[in-house]
Amino acid sequence: MATVQFYFDYVSPYSYLAQTQFAGLGLDVDYRPITAIDVMAVVNNQPSPKCPAKLNYALRDTTRWAERYGVPLALNLDWWRAFESGALTMRPFARGALAALQLGYFPGYHKAIFEAIWAQPRDVGSERGRHSLLEDARLPAAEIWRLAETPEFDALLDEANKAAAKAGVFGVPIFVVGQEMFFGNDRLDFVKEYAA
Repeated sequence: MATVQFYFDYVSPYSYLAQTQFAGLGLDVDYRPITAIDVMAVVNNQPSPKCPAKLNYALRDTTRWAERYGVPLALNLDWWRAFESGALTMRPFARGALAALQLGYFPGYHKAIFEAIWAQPRDVGSERGRHSLLEDARLPAAEIWRLAETPEFDALLDEANKAAAKAGVFGVPIFVVGQEMFFGNDRLDFVKEYAA
């Protein structure tokens, strides 16, 4: 089976929903964390919160998909308010994913962050909350966050965003198999068929 490049951002409920299905699909996934808002700015796209009608639709639609998949979905309102106000960006979470990938802790990190934002809300807005989240997941929180906060990893994230835009990524979740691109959790059947 061909490797599937998975471009995602923890800000995206559709990315959360898609990754809940990977285990049952038997995919070989190459995780590509990005900050979608940064990539969308490069490719001249607009995120859902910029369009109230699209945002309202997404809130209803993600609920339908969560019910279809049989997975929890509960918006972390404290995180959302901080994000919407500009008090919190998604860059620390994406850098954390890059650090966790390098250190070999990615599966646990990935699960903890997605669940804290989209399934079982927890404090991810404060540094203390982010440390507690990873510690409760039995991960070396200090090591991961320390590496994620280095200038090197800020630059790595910028490079990842540039590479994503160059590859044609315009939002998340996006799956790339060979030369084919698929957008959205509702394209997973196509992703599996093409990867096979």
